Amino acid sequence: MRTKDIDVEISAAGNIVVPAYLALLAKGYAVTCQRSDNSETWTAENALGRFTANDPITLLGVVNVAELRGQNWHASDSEIEAFVTKFRE
Repeated sequence: MRTKDIDVEISAAGNIVVPAYLALLAKGYAVTCQRSDNSETWTAENALGRFTANDPITLLGVVNVAELRGQNWHASDSEIEAFVTKFRE
């Protein structure tokens, strides 16, 4: 349900992988990928820190959490409770 008009609508899919990688580069991160057997580990690194995920889309999300929340990125008990209450089935 839309509550207002939006200019951009993007879904996590294969066509967003390269734009996510490019966004990380634009933010100043060095991005690498290590492959082994059936898995990949993507890493973004800069002065803020070193971040890892299984794909560039998730990696961009992890980086954004670190940028927005800093070293205190963990959710507090009250934030967790508010989340669970809001999205409980």
